[in-house]
Amino acid sequence: MKNFVRWLKQVSYWVLRIPITRHYWVAFAVVAVTVVVLGAFGWSEDAFRLSGMGLQLGGVFTVALGILKTRTEFRHASVWSQFRSWVKTFPPLHLRKVTVSMNITMPSPTFEGYMSSTHGPAADQTIEGRLGHLEDIVKKLEAAHGRTYTAVLQAEKKAQKALDEQARMLSSQIDTVHGKIEATATGGLHISAVGAILIFFGTVFGSAGHELHGLLTP
Repeated sequence: MKNFVRWLKQVSYWVLRIPITRHYWVAFAVVAVTVVVLGAFGWSEDAFRLSGMGLQLGGVFTVALGILKTRTEFRHASVWSQFRSWVKTFPPLHLRKVTVSMNITMPSPTFEGYMSSTHGPAADQTIEGRLGHLEDIVKKLEAAHGRTYTAVLQAEKKAQKALDEQARMLSSQIDTVHGKIEATATGGLHISAVGAILIFFGTVFGSAGHELHGLLTP
């Protein structure tokens, strides 16, 4: 007997772990309460039809609520705000005069130019002077090379930083879209599915009330 009781507890835990969301439990709970109310009224045909109508209306309302929630998740304007915007565009009896003026500003042309000059040693320069001039050129080239190398490193670092920032932004946007899709899958669509369940049982109760009354009453 103890094993049987333990088994029943395990079965109850197993039933509670059924992979459906709480939205569907709400729908089944509403249907169960409706069945209890029908039993209290003696399974009458009128009770079946009225409860079926109530479930259908609740299902339609729930489906509409799920659609509105899905639109809100994707930041679409509500139906009421769209309707108000449409009402505001009603054409008046006396149309207002419209005056159009235009100012054109032409941008001034800009020019940019670069120039470089080189100079060598004087024609009557001695060998020592020429060597000194060459050493000067080598030092300037080394300094220019150092500046160029530093500029390249800074530009590379700046470009890498910009790429990293853009990658973070794209990752954040992807996470946002994923969150919206997940919220839609667990929110609006589930609410609409609850409405579909209510409409299903409401249709059965409303259209087969006579047959259900004859089946459940002796």
